[in-house]
This record gives sequence, structure tokens and C-alpha cells, in this order.
Amino acid sequence: MTRMRSPVVWSIGVLVLLGGLARAAENDPGGSAVPGRSAPGSDLPGTNVALGAKYTLWPAPNYVHCTDPDDAIQLTDGHTTTDYFWTQTSTVGWTSAAYAVITVDLGRLQPISGVSFNTAAGVAQVTWPAAIGILTSDDGQTYRYAGDLVELDRQAHGPFPDGYAIRRLATDRLQTRGRYVRFVAIPPAGGMYLFVDEVEVFRGPDDLLSQPPAGEVVGEVADLFIQWRSRAALTQRFQRDADALEARLREAQLSDETRRNELLTGLDAVRARLEPAAMKVDRSFRAVLPLNETHRELFQLQAELWRAMGHDRLVVHAAQPWDPLDPFAPPEGSGLEEVQVHAMRGEYRAAAVNVYNATREPIDAWLDFEELPDHIASDGVTVYQVDWTDTGRGEPVAAALMEASRSDRGWKIQIPAGLVRQVWLNFHVPRGEAFGFAGQHAGRIVLKSSVTGRASSVPLRLNIYPIDLPEQPNLLLGGWSYTNGRGSYGITPENRAAFVRHLQRRYVNAPWATRSVLMNYEFVPDDPDRIRLNTEELDAWLAEWPDARRYMVFLAIGDYSGASRAGFAGAALGTAEFDRRVGTWISAWVRHLRSKGIEPDRLGLLIHDEPHEGSDVQPLIAWSRAIRASEPDVRLWLDPAYRQPAQAPPEVFEYSDVLCPNRPMWLAGGDVFADFFRDQQQRGKELQLYSCSGPARLLDPYAYYRLQAWQCWQEGATGTFFWAFGDNSGASSWNEYLARSGPYTPLMLDDARVVPAKQMEAIRESVQDYETLRMLEQKIQQAERVDPNDPAIAADRQWLTAAVARVLNADGVTKMDWHEPKDRSLADAVRVRVLQRLVADDP
Repeated sequence: MTRMRSPVVWSIGVLVLLGGLARAAENDPGGSAVPGRSAPGSDLPGTNVALGAKYTLWPAPNYVHCTDPDDAIQLTDGHTTTDYFWTQTSTVGWTSAAYAVITVDLGRLQPISGVSFNTAAGVAQVTWPAAIGILTSDDGQTYRYAGDLVELDRQAHGPFPDGYAIRRLATDRLQTRGRYVRFVAIPPAGGMYLFVDEVEVFRGPDDLLSQPPAGEVVGEVADLFIQWRSRAALTQRFQRDADALEARLREAQLSDETRRNELLTGLDAVRARLEPAAMKVDRSFRAVLPLNETHRELFQLQAELWRAMGHDRLVVHAAQPWDPLDPFAPPEGSGLEEVQVHAMRGEYRAAAVNVYNATREPIDAWLDFEELPDHIASDGVTVYQVDWTDTGRGEPVAAALMEASRSDRGWKIQIPAGLVRQVWLNFHVPRGEAFGFAGQHAGRIVLKSSVTGRASSVPLRLNIYPIDLPEQPNLLLGGWSYTNGRGSYGITPENRAAFVRHLQRRYVNAPWATRSVLMNYEFVPDDPDRIRLNTEELDAWLAEWPDARRYMVFLAIGDYSGASRAGFAGAALGTAEFDRRVGTWISAWVRHLRSKGIEPDRLGLLIHDEPHEGSDVQPLIAWSRAIRASEPDVRLWLDPAYRQPAQAPPEVFEYSDVLCPNRPMWLAGGDVFADFFRDQQQRGKELQLYSCSGPARLLDPYAYYRLQAWQCWQEGATGTFFWAFGDNSGASSWNEYLARSGPYTPLMLDDARVVPAKQMEAIRESVQDYETLRMLEQKIQQAERVDPNDPAIAADRQWLTAAVARVLNADGVTKMDWHEPKDRSLADAVRVRVLQRLVADDP
């Protein structure tokens, strides 16, 4: 399949399979179509001159539940849908389209006073359009801009409703003409769906025909998409931030009401100048807060508020690194008195401080460490400045880790006025006793600036345990990286090397390749037992990942959303000839891998992605059976997506070696779901877990990313996977406004570079967590071998099991939205206890 893998199947914490839209709508119908049709008559003002008109669609509609041949006539047939919109074939729908273009041919030049677009949204991840640009043309070549239907409808009829509704977006305020009318419908950033069942064009007065064409001439739709999508996102960002600051100003405890009113007056002035249309936006735009000079002035007002509240010009607090930040929270601190770091030698462990600048101008400050051994301060820590980026959903996050430059004065940190700056500290000390890093070290994190005239500091307590993290983790980690060939998704020739290094430094040891690494072959004519392989692409990919523990390949046999019966090399699926040719093919690749020192059990094959209710699994079963018969040591890997796996065809699981269910499904499915896979594990299947929710930047680094490895340990799972390390949804991670859906990459990725992000750092720490738990388990096992009857050993094992359960059962940790409140310190509290038991004489 072209897409390599279904990019969104689960919402944040809520399962949404392909049929989820229909189910959700049926549970919350709400709304109704807005009536109103002009009587037919081609010469009457107000007449719908698009009735029965021909039109073109780009791209082709692709939403499975409403796509049918009549899509070519349904938008101008005069009929509207009153049932659940996207489950009806009377509608036209797109999924994962950046935008949809509907071009209506009115047959002749017409005066135009208005248009309409009948759509629905409000539930099951279906969002209202961010913009619907209306373009008109006399000749079908040169188009002019007539207006944004979303904005015109909002002015006339108010904001979109909450919950599910059908809405006829309409305006009668156009004064233009044209034979061709183009609707350019753009979902909001990260919006996955667009639906429509009727468009109309209303005839205006005849004198419009004698006037010059109205509106500015526009260029390519792709360029308009960038401008219109960005303008909608920026409008939302500016409005939300102005409203948030106004709320803070009105609720703040101030002794001087005159000062409050002055700040509110200043906000009104700034609000009036927050004009997205004046901003130059193209593909190089970075949605880093503050977004422009006027936006910066808004946060300067917040800095003045902080001063009016009595805060110092520069405030520094210890912070919980995995908690989300609020750009409008005052500098009241996290309640942590000091920064504490506990680590084995060889680990990477994060800490953070939050810095607040209550002056009107940015402050350059220098961070350093006092009272720590020089070798730790100089070589054992990396300092990052955390940048704020807006997201497609309009929720800004502080997740991008920009490495700070270093000089004799320390690490340089720029602190914007009125916007909290987090400083991220990544501690890492080498393995081995020779470096002398082990022990407890007490010191201070110090921030100095000439603006404030004095240093600010936070106590730091660093405890390095005299044990080493193993160089090769036992947990398999992968994320559909697809660096083979020319790369896929956000991987480019310019960023690929950095991308691979980034993943390898974060313990990725189960890289993924697309089917092309194994599908470049040629059978000798009329001889199914002889085959010639082109190994060039596979060999290059293997060379990229010399230390991988398992090489994962997605064969993409069959289509996620429909039936597919795929033969092989001219042999029909399931025939003896098919089995023979598949056997020849896989055995040839196994021989090649062995020639490079790679045993067949290091090759993992995903044949068919996410089989689920309604999938045609016959190709999966046929391929699995044929591969198993010829090369039983190759690992057949499966990510089943059945809501009720016990009711799936048993052959789906019979031939698979590794079962990797979706973790959000596991959490939502309860004991029945979990017990099915535990039973499969008892029958000898290897168990692993994966997650594929999005958008990544709004997913909790702690609950979604870090705790997946804890659940792997609890369930005896051997691998943890995430969709998808390279999937930036067609847009730079620095500008999610242009993303088609998601994005899903847990790092900051653009065409040229890779920057760390908190989500990927949480994955790295999760692998270390798993190894820490495993090390204590091994210690307990060793003690059992010495004295299996010692009751203290049973108590130690019971403690470890209960401690992990306490982390995974804590309040809120099954809610994957980063902004959901929860205690994100519990995993580290338990980890510290595990480390203490590891260095103690007894567990």
C-alpha cells in the first residue's frame, strides 16, 4: 500500500477504527441540515445556478464509508443528507487530505452573489473546515479570490456549534462573476477529514456581468493552502492568547486597580494589532512562540503583570521535567525545593528548571553549576533551552530541546519576556569505575545575568549509583523508521544520517524497512526454485544499522482498509505454485542474510498491517503459511487491531511468532482483551506492545511514551514500538500548521535536521527503566537459586510487582493527553527504590 501503514487509528486514549466515525455519530447525532433552496430558474437572482452542473474533484474522494461512483454527481443534485453524514453514500469525503478542491462549471458566464457548502463535523475527530476559499474564473485558467466562506458564514450565522451537527455554510455577500467556481476546502492543522454533500452557487444581478472581474488574481492552490491554513491557525493562536492573558489580568490579585486597567487597555491595543494577514508565511515559517513582534508585546504585558503581582525580575524554580507547561501560568513554582537526579553509570536522565523573566525585554543569562566535581559539570551534562511551538490543534507546547551554546561564562540561555523558559538538563556519565563518578554530589544550578545584577540558583542533588547500565538493552525498540532506499515520510537525503544517529543514541535496535528491500528479485524463467536477488538496497540498510538486534520489514501484503488477494510472481494466492515460489524467495534472502552473519531469527516480517474486524486475512494466512513452511526461524510479526481478538479467525494468530497489540486498545479493552493475549503468550507467542496515537506533541511523554516500557515489563513483553519516528505528516515539526494529520514523530524533524524532543527523550528513559527493573528481577532470581525457600526473597519479588503496578495504576496515567493532570514523579520514585535495592547487599 502506498502509505506503508495506516497513520492514525487511535485518538488520544480513545480507539477510533475506520468505522469509528459512524459509531460516534450515532451516539451523538445532534444538529440538522439548514434548509433553504432557491427555486430553479437560470435567470432569476438568487437561483442556484450550480444545480445539475458538472464539476471536478481533487484529490479523488477516499473516505471508505461514503465513496461511491455517484460522487461525480452528488454535489450538485439538489439533495442533502439528514442522517449521520459520513456513513451515507450520498456524501463525498476525504481522509488525510491537506485540502480538497471542487471546481464547478456553470456552463456559461454567470453573475454570482453567493455560494453554499453543506457539511458536518463535531465528533469522532471530524473538525469543521478551517477555511473554504471561493475562487471564480471566466475561462478556467485565471482565478480570482472572492472570499473565505467559513469566515463569511461565521459573520452571518455565528460560530460553529459544539457536538455533532450538519451545517450549510452560506453567504449572499459576494459581488463577482464567473463560469467556473472553485471551492478550496481546508481542514484545520491536524484535521483528518472533510465531508460535503452539496455545493450551490447563487445568481447575482445582471449588472455584475458588465463590470470588471472582481477579486485579486491568485496563483497555485498549493500556495494558497499554505497562506489560508496558516492564517486560520494564527488567528486562533492570537485570539486564544489574548483571551488567556485577559483572564489572568482580571483574576490576578493586585492592590492597584489603576495598574490592572492600564494593562487591560494595553492588551486592547495589542489585540487590535494582532493581524495574521500582515504576516509573511511560507514553508520556511516556524511556529515558535512568540510568533511575531506584536505577539511578543502580548507576553511583555504578562511580564508587567508579574511585576505588578510582586515577582522578581528573574525567577528560577526546580521543575518536574515531564509536566506540561502553561504559557500563562505565573512564576509560582512547582513545589520542588531542589533538582534531584538518580542514575546508573551509562544512563541518560533528565532534570529541568523553569525560568521567568518579568522585565519587558528578553534576557540573556548564563547557566552553570557550582559545588559539583568539574568532570561532572564539564562532561556529564548537556544543557538545552526548551522552545515553545504551536501545534496543529492550537495548544502550544514546550517540547523542542535546543542545545545551548557554551562559553567560559556557562551555557547561554535566552529568556523571553513574560513567557516561561524551561531549561532541560540531560545528565550522562560514562560506564565503569575508572571515572570515579559514583556517589552523592550536592551543588547548585546557577543562573547569572547582567540585567538582574545578581545570581539566581536552585539546589541540585546528583546521585550516581556504582552500577552500570548494560551497553545493549534487552528491550526491542522500533518505530517504522523506513530509512531504506530514498526514505519515507519526513526522511530526506539531508536529514537521514542525523536521523539514524539520533535513533541509535536512543536505543533503537529494531529498525524498520519498507517492502522494497526484499521485493527486488527475478525468478529464472519456468523454474520456481531458482531466483536472482538484487541485494543492493537491503545491504545499504543493514549497513546503516550494524548493531540492530532485529531487522523489521513491512511487506504490505493486502490493504488495511479493504480486501486484497495478492498472488506472487505469477502464482495464484494459496496454490502449491504460490507456496513454492514464496519458499524460494524467502530462503534466498535467508541465505543472503547468513552470508552477512545475520541469523534468520533476527529478521521480522509484518505481512499485513493491523488486521481487524472486516479485514480480508487470506493473503496474510497464505503468506504466513508459506514462509513458515520454508523458513520457520524467520520471525512473523503481527499487530492485530481486533477489538474482540477472541472472535478473530484463529489462523491470524496461528502462524505468527510475535503478537504486538495496540497499547491504548489494551488499556481500553479491559481484562477480556488482555487475557486473550496473555493466553497467546502462554502458548508460546512472543508479546510486544505498540502505540500509534497522535498528534505526538500533545501526547504525554510520561503516560504515553515512558510508561509503555513499564507495561512491557509487567506483561513480560519483549518489545516496544511507536508509529512513527519519521512521520511528520508532510510538514516540518517546527510548523505543524501545514501537517495533513498527526504529526506522529516524537522528535523535531524537518527536511534538513533533527532536534531532540521530550517525547523521544521519554522513550529513551523508558528503555532504561525497563532495564533497571530487569536488573532487580535478575538479582532476585540469583538469590532464589541460592536459597529458594527464603521468605524474604518472595517478599522482594512481591514488592517489585506491586511497585510497578502502583506506577501503572496511578490516577490519570491511562489518559494520554499531555495536559491531563497526573503525578508524573511516581515512576522515578519507584525507580530510585529499585536502584537502592540493586546496590544493597539484599534485594
